[in-house]
Parts: sequence; C-alpha cells; structure tokens
Amino acid sequence: MTYFDTIIGQDSIKSHLSELVGRNALPHSLLFYGEAGLGKLDMAIGLASLLLGRPVFSQPRGESYLADVTAARLANGESEKRIEAEGLPIYIDKGEAFWIRPMKTTLKVEQWYNLLQDHLSVAGNGNRVVIVEDFHTANAIMANAMLKTIEEPPQQVYFIIITNKINTVLPTIVSRCMGVSFHSVDADTIRAAMEVKGITGDIEQALLAGHGNPQLVERLVTQGRIEMLELAVRFMDILAFEKRWFSMISLSCESLPRESLGELMYWLRLVSRDMMALKMGAAEAQLQVPMYKAQLLRLLPRWSMQALSAVIGETLQAERALRLHIKNALVMDGLSIALHDAREED
Repeated sequence: MTYFDTIIGQDSIKSHLSELVGRNALPHSLLFYGEAGLGKLDMAIGLASLLLGRPVFSQPRGESYLADVTAARLANGESEKRIEAEGLPIYIDKGEAFWIRPMKTTLKVEQWYNLLQDHLSVAGNGNRVVIVEDFHTANAIMANAMLKTIEEPPQQVYFIIITNKINTVLPTIVSRCMGVSFHSVDADTIRAAMEVKGITGDIEQALLAGHGNPQLVERLVTQGRIEMLELAVRFMDILAFEKRWFSMISLSCESLPRESLGELMYWLRLVSRDMMALKMGAAEAQLQVPMYKAQLLRLLPRWSMQALSAVIGETLQAERALRLHIKNALVMDGLSIALHDAREED
C-alpha cells in the first residue's frame, strides 16, 4: 500500500513526486493542473501524507474526513443549511496539514491571512503542507497574497495549488511553482481499476463518453448519468422546441454554482460537436456522447451547422465571463439569448 493507491493512472507523476521526496528535492511550491476528475486532489493528499509520514485528510478526495467535520459541526449546533452553503475557512489535520477550499464559490483572501497569522507565523517541528483547492476560483487579491508567500515560503512548508484552469493562474505564480500536468488515462487502466473496485455495468459506453477521465467514467457506470451532460442536452432541446425558452433555461440554471456552469459549457460544446458529426454522417463509435445519439438525432433538423458552431464560440465566451466573476445569471441569460438568436437566424 502507498499513499497514492486511490489514484487511477498518472503513474509517472506518482513516481516523480516520490523520487523528489526521497531525495529531499521537492520544490516548496507545486501547481497541479488539468481537467476535473483526473486525481489532482487525491495526488495532493497523497503527497502531503508522504511528506508527513502519515495519512492525512483521508482518501478518496477527503470524503470521510469532510463527513466527520460535518458531523462535528452539526453536533455543535450549526444548521445543515449553513454547513451546506459554506465550508470552513481552513481544514486542519493535527496542525501539520492545511486544506483551503472555496467558501461558497470563491477562495477568499481572508482564508489566506487566517492561515498565515494563526498557523504559519511560528516555526513548526517538521514539515507542514498547505493544499489549495480550485485555485481558479480565487480573485486577484487572494492570488497576489499567495504570490507574496510562495516567493518567500516559511521554512519546511510546502504549498500544493490545484486548478482545473491553468490559463487563469497568474503567470508570476506559474513561474514560481513546479508545474505538474495531469492527463487523460488510457481505457485499459480505467477498465482494470473499475474491475478492482467491483464496479460493473456498461463500462465500454462509459469509457467512450468519459474521454480518459476516471471520475467521469465511474459516475457514468454507477449513476448512469452526468447531471450537467443531461442539462446540456436539455438546454439544446429547450432552445429548439420551447416557446418559453428564456424562462425555462433561467429556472434550470439559477441555483447552479459557478463550477457546475463551467462544466455545463464543456458538455454543451461536446454535444454540439456530436451533432455536427452526425450531420456529416458519423457512426456511433465516433461520437463523444454516444448514449445520447437518439436525442441528438431528434434535434438535428432544428440546428444548422452555423448555429452549432456558434454554441462552441459562445460557451467559450461564457466561460471567460464566469472566470471574471460576472454574475452567473447575467452570463447564462446572455448565453441563452445568443444561442437562440443564432438558431433563429437560420
């Protein structure tokens, strides 16, 4: 057993990080980047465990640790609604490992100042590790505060920064970190991991739709669906057939967090590309989301190639607006109007 056993694939990263720790040559600031679902958080928790010589936060993805924290907060009288809406500023494992997650939807500079003043202002007795999750949700103030710290890191403190969107990270932060790029995992490795976990079902279809993303594949096999993918297909259907398209899309998206809306943009692009491929006579095996072929065929007469191309461009613009922290409702209203107009022009 190793601290990286829960991670599917990414073997070269596991080996390289283990070697650097073994040689006492690990840089004090690391930047883990790649799409969601490739194991970045588990790799960070595993690396923190390796540096401290004991398991921290629990794996996979700190789930049991977070469940224990939630139970303790409930026991202290906090409401379920508040706990669900907002996490703690910092999650701490025995004063050696610190995990900063977005509060609601954003990493706040107050969390960083709390870490520095209350936990890192005095020297420790050994290694300490700080994991910063979803750094792409940090605003400029938070990013600049972190930059100052990693330029002159406290002694024996390691910072592991995690992001799904490397292009949103300040170039000055990128230049001061060892970048670790996470890539898609081959189908055989994912298939073998599902077998070890005892997960059965239509794994081959899930592998086609999962595009080398182990978490997506597992969700497709175990749940039979991906919520944002289903919403993307529904989004296209509403624009094609519903007279009350604006209010229906607004209601469907109004409660979604920023991260989910970003995922929705990704699936809208894949759905659009599949529809374009179907218009050009592609076989089912060539589709990105083959399980939705029947629904997409139904939509084809209502969407031209030009309108489908507009989906790709408009969702990329919407993603950029979300990263700039423009209000979710404004972004989604603008997107739905732009796509409706693009379809109506044909």
